[in-house]
Formats: sequence, structure tokens, C-alpha cells
Amino acid sequence: MNYLEFTELIGRRGRMSNPEDVSRAIQATLETLAECLPGAQVTRLASKLPREAAMYLSRPPKREDFSVHEFFERVSMRSHVDKPIAIQRAWAVLSVVEQQLSLSEFNELRSALPKQYERLFEFAV
Repeated sequence: MNYLEFTELIGRRGRMSNPEDVSRAIQATLETLAECLPGAQVTRLASKLPREAAMYLSRPPKREDFSVHEFFERVSMRSHVDKPIAIQRAWAVLSVVEQQLSLSEFNELRSALPKQYERLFEFAV
């Protein structure tokens, strides 16, 4: 999937018609995800995404340990939207990211996160 297809699908799933909103949702979600994943997992995930999306997975200095609620708070702050909208948009991004991975790669991603992060994938389709 190329970046245009990637963004269009996220836009539809997240009910976003403004391309800037889609870009902010992608950036906010992937930057936050990179903060809570081990470095090797970030690198693997980046290799599966379009280059324009993968650039948001740059490796932070160290992995952070924060709750899924904090995950959504960070996405909300980074994307400049209220938390309920940020949750909807993060799920849209993650559902499309999931499509870019094989089942084993997706399970590996999920297992690299604390159990409480299952909520990130509850509504991913």
C-alpha cells in the first residue's frame, strides 16, 4: 500500500475529510507508539509502513512505560483534538497499520506492549 492509499483508508475509518487531520493523526499515533515499544520492534514496524508514515517512528532515546490512558492523552495533545476524537483517530491509524503486517508480525507487536494496551486494538478492523 502506498502512502496515498494509506492516508485515504485512515481518513475513511477515522471519519476525517481534511488531509491535515489525517496527517496529524498518523504522526501523533505513530510517535506515541514508538515511545512505548522496544527499539527492535519500532524498526520492524517502520519497515512495513510507507516511508512517509515510517518517519514518525523514529526511535526515542529510551522506551517509556506509560498507561494506555496516557497513550491516548499523548495522541490527543499531539494531534490537538479532544481525547474521544484522538481515540477514534488512533484506532483508525492502528487498524490500517495492522493491515500492513502479517498475523505473526501483528501478534509480535501486541506482545511487545503491556497487556493493558490490548485496548488499542479493540476496535481495529
